[in-house]
Amino acid sequence: MSLEKFPEEIDRQRGFLPSRDPLTEFDTDRHRPVVSRYLNQLDRLGNELPNLVESGGVRPALRSIATPPDGLLSELTERERTRLCMLSGFFASTYVNHDLPDGDSVSTLPAGIAVPLYETSMEIGRKPILSYDLLCLHNFQRKDPDEDISLDNLDLIQSFTHYDDERWFVIIHVAIEAAAGPAVNACPVAQQAVIDDEPELLQETLDTMASSISDMTDIMEQMTEGNDTSVFANEYRPYYDGFDEIYFEGVDELEGTPQTLRGGSGAQSSILPSIDATLGIEHDATEMTEKLGDMRSYMPPLHRSAIETFDSGPDIVEYVTEQDQDDLWETYNRCVSNLEEFRDVHFGQVIQYIREETGDTEGTGGTDYMSYLRKMEEETRETRVSENL
Repeated sequence: MSLEKFPEEIDRQRGFLPSRDPLTEFDTDRHRPVVSRYLNQLDRLGNELPNLVESGGVRPALRSIATPPDGLLSELTERERTRLCMLSGFFASTYVNHDLPDGDSVSTLPAGIAVPLYETSMEIGRKPILSYDLLCLHNFQRKDPDEDISLDNLDLIQSFTHYDDERWFVIIHVAIEAAAGPAVNACPVAQQAVIDDEPELLQETLDTMASSISDMTDIMEQMTEGNDTSVFANEYRPYYDGFDEIYFEGVDELEGTPQTLRGGSGAQSSILPSIDATLGIEHDATEMTEKLGDMRSYMPPLHRSAIETFDSGPDIVEYVTEQDQDDLWETYNRCVSNLEEFRDVHFGQVIQYIREETGDTEGTGGTDYMSYLRKMEEETRETRVSENL
């Protein structure tokens, strides 16, 4: 049963965003002095990171971070562990990718960064690198905490640079995640409606999904208003790159084995895999879809569980086709068309921001986006039920 399997921890309004806003600093007053000093240092370095990147003194500053005090994780709340993971992820990606590809490369992540990143990631159940969840889902704050999560009311918590373009890039994604909340929460209801043979409820739920996807596209189209293509490609996107044979100093569990990990990527968002699975949009098995499947291992465990629930759900395309109801067909097709439009806008921006600026055909997550994104768009369009009658 779809609703029974759907993780209760997925917020019923916010979707894949956390149910409580992320911490902007540690609550050091409640900790032992040694822990408070350690957390204060991390807060300070997080605030100073853009200055350190600009001055070129970032690696010496990050090497000064001490290894965590004994028993640290057991003393932290869940939100504090997430903040520690997020800051460690930013520090790690800065340390490894600073000045690349022209500067000196590094092969080892200092223990003061590697240990907290690894330990918090294992506690949360994620890969030890700055993935989409830390870059966006846990990296926002509301200007007015009493107002909604909307583009006008959002700011980011941590950045690599002083460029406002970076802030805009992140909050666009956060706003898209918020706009996707109704669609994400409609997914299990839609599948349950098929299970219970309730076509009226299904149509109502699909209408919610179609409107939510349209809102996502409206927000995506605003990306160019505050994010210069050159600034994106050259100033802060390089810090989103992954790790290639990087040793995690001080992490005994890795036994001196270098780590190769994918960088942060929108392909690590759980929105589109959830909607695809619910609507019955299938993508042919290719090398690209294999890489996309690997992207799921970079998602938080609860998000992976939600997608697995939708993957195992009923065949909504077959059900809609069998109903012989024009209104239901039209509503389903509107969902598919809106999703196709979202993918088309996204593809255009990827060309504008990456291909035209850098010539790269591979994203920070290591996927060949040119063939992959266009094929996904075509396969979405082909799912319209009117083409299957």
